[in-house]
Amino acid sequence: MSAPYAVGDVVRGPEALPPGDHRTPDTYEGEVVQVGSGWNGVDAAHAYLWVRLADRTERRLAIRGCALVAPAERSAP
Repeated sequence: MSAPYAVGDVVRGPEALPPGDHRTPDTYEGEVVQVGSGWNGVDAAHAYLWVRLADRTERRLAIRGCALVAPAERSAP
């Protein structure tokens, strides 16, 4: 099965928190720079994307909560 997102896509979604961290995740928008960890067999419940934010920092987002962002809906840089 292929990943639902590709490098270069712009997505919005919740930060992927470590297991056991029960904080409410912050929501971020950014360009996908890596899909997952690069390791086969990652549990889908913990799958994630690395995205680059407008300020050039990167965040790990939970794939299950992400959505593609159309160009007209993107946040201003």
